[in-house]
Amino acid sequence: MDERYAQGRIGDRRVGDRRDGRRLRTISSAFQLTPFIMPRPSDAVNSFTDQIEVSAIEKYLRAQRREGNEDISLLHIVIAAYVRTLAVRPALNRFIAGRYLYARNSIDIVLSSGRGGPADAGALAVTVRLLPTDTVQDVFRKINSTLDNIRADEESDQIERLSSTLIKVPRFLLRFGVSILRWMDYHGWMKRGWTDRSPFHGSAVISNEGSYALPSITRSINSMGALPVSISIGRLRSVTELDKAGRLQDRKYVDYTVSFDSRIADSAYVGSAFKYFRYYLTNPEELDKAPDRVNDDTM
Repeated sequence: MDERYAQGRIGDRRVGDRRDGRRLRTISSAFQLTPFIMPRPSDAVNSFTDQIEVSAIEKYLRAQRREGNEDISLLHIVIAAYVRTLAVRPALNRFIAGRYLYARNSIDIVLSSGRGGPADAGALAVTVRLLPTDTVQDVFRKINSTLDNIRADEESDQIERLSSTLIKVPRFLLRFGVSILRWMDYHGWMKRGWTDRSPFHGSAVISNEGSYALPSITRSINSMGALPVSISIGRLRSVTELDKAGRLQDRKYVDYTVSFDSRIADSAYVGSAFKYFRYYLTNPEELDKAPDRVNDDTM
C-alpha cells in the first residue's frame, strides 16, 4: 500500500483512468449522474464550522517539545489527522474531472506558506505528498523538506514560471491560454509534473488562518483543477464556561471550517469521516503510530 501511494498510483491503469486518479465505475448511478446535473463545484459545495477544545493538543505539543520536537505545531497535527482520516474514509480523496468521478491515486495536501521577508511578499502554494500511514513526525519532516527545496530553488517551480510568462501576454491571448489549460485538464491531458505541483490539484487544501490572527474562513472550491475539500483553521480563542461540577473554568478552543464538494460523497459519509477527524484531534497521541489498516476506495 505505501509503495503504491508513494508512486502516485493504486492498481493498474485502465482505459478512462487519468494520471492522477482512477475512474470509479461501480458507484451508484446517482453519483455518476450528479456531475452532469451540477457540472461546477460551486453548484455542489457544502460547508460547516466546528470547534475543538485544545487541551489534549497542547499537552501533546508540550510532550513533543520535551522530546526535542520543538517545531511541531497545530497545523502538523491537523494535517496528520486528516491524512489518517483518509486512511479510514478514502472516499474523501475523490475528485470530479471531465464530469466523471475519480479516486485520487495519492494523498496530496496543498498548503500555503509565507515566503519570508516583508509582509507583502506573498505566499508559496506548496503541495506535499503523504502516505496514509504517516505519523505526525512524518508529516512534519515531509513538509519541511518540501518547503526547504522550494525556498532553496524557486526558479525550479514550474507553476511560478508559467504564471510569470502568462501574465506578460495580451489579455485575449491569456484568456485563450487558460482555456486551453482548462480543456487539457478536463480531458486529463496535463503533464503529471504540473498537476503534482499545482495548487489547484490535490486531496485537500489546508490553511492556518490563525497564524495571521484571523478566524477560520469559508473557502470556495475552484472550478479549475481537482480540489474536493478545503479546511481552514482559525485563531485560538479562550472561553470561560461551566464544567461538569458547575464550576467556572477557562478553556481554549480553535475553530475550523470545512468546505467540500458534495458530488464526491454524501453527507452521511462526510459526517462519519469527520468524526474520525475530531477523534484524532482530541487524541493526537494516536497519530504517533501507523494505522492498523488502510482502506481502499471502491472500484
